[in-house]
Amino acid sequence: LIIGSLELQRALVGFKAPGDNDKFQDLNEDYFPGDVGFDPLGLKPDDADEFFEMSTKELQHGRLAMLGVAGMVAQELVNGKEIFVNMGVAVDRFDPSLLPVQF
Repeated sequence: LIIGSLELQRALVGFKAPGDNDKFQDLNEDYFPGDVGFDPLGLKPDDADEFFEMSTKELQHGRLAMLGVAGMVAQELVNGKEIFVNMGVAVDRFDPSLLPVQF
């Protein structure tokens, strides 16, 4: 429900009304995809090119973080120890025989 209401608000902000456009799903002239006006810390650039560059950097950092998490999960599956056990900050409680898929 919460995500649906947020997406509805984004659609109302970003798209023209159904009767006011020439083709299906026209964007408003002052709308940039991803900019819904939520910027409580004032970090959003005023220039459209800078906003595009910032959003591209955000996507790239998110992709890099997903690769990092995939590497940690792969390490846990290979040696059978949790990542915090490898760092030495937790006790080893992982039992590979309880996994639904055996490697």
